[in-house]
Amino acid sequence: MTTVMDKVMHEIKTLTPREKGFVAQYIIASLDTHQDENSTREWELLARKRYEDIVSGKVETVSWDAIKQQVLGN
Repeated sequence: MTTVMDKVMHEIKTLTPREKGFVAQYIIASLDTHQDENSTREWELLARKRYEDIVSGKVETVSWDAIKQQVLGN
């Protein structure tokens, strides 16, 4: 590792969990240097369709507790 990287890794250890989360978000966001022009519109259309499916009763929602129970097998 470079000297800068060693320093960064050391400094990260001193951060609070919340601060580490912000750093992680920043790093991940910095990796995405190109955004598809249509991606925001596509996400909007998908979210709208899923919302309409729920409201119309076409699909049923599942509680977070039920999902955890299914995944964890409790």
